[in-house]
Amino acid sequence: MVSTFTHHSLIAAITILCLFILLHGRSIAEDLSLLSIGPRYGFSGKTPLLGKQQTYNFDLFDIAATLKLPWSWALGESPWSVETRLITSAGALYAAGETGFIATVVPNVALSGWNGFVSLDAGVGLGFFGRDKYGTQDFGGHVQIVATTALQIHPFSHAFAGFRLQHFSDAGIYGSDALGVDMYIVEVGYRF
Repeated sequence: MVSTFTHHSLIAAITILCLFILLHGRSIAEDLSLLSIGPRYGFSGKTPLLGKQQTYNFDLFDIAATLKLPWSWALGESPWSVETRLITSAGALYAAGETGFIATVVPNVALSGWNGFVSLDAGVGLGFFGRDKYGTQDFGGHVQIVATTALQIHPFSHAFAGFRLQHFSDAGIYGSDALGVDMYIVEVGYRF
């Protein structure tokens, strides 16, 4: 058990270090910038969109920061563009009377339109769980794969609101007994 936790912690640390080196090495003056920051609340049902039936309902409370990565492309003469982003978050996951730390690092691609009024993003990254068991529900391990998609609107120059679907899963890495969870997340915050 301890060696598995140490192994996964080492993988997580190496992944974060590689992302930092990649982003730092690629960025030149003002290429990498903080796009938004804000609180999020997520909830689950026992019947997920992806994966198996869940044992408990989960609640997520976290703070997410989105970084705009250097790569973006205008879509011809239209008001739409494609942007690369990195979403990071840290907070708490609650279920079965137990609370654990959770953090995510998710690179994604966003389709943004009408001068940034609306955006749709999707990405896949990693989640780091402080605990891998909540009651009888076992995630299998402390490192999970995160798949996410969201629709956000930016009604004012420095505000945003959105709805995000986020799926945590081990993709069978820890065995067939591990369960993932789908989170339905409401997000609001400050846009720089």
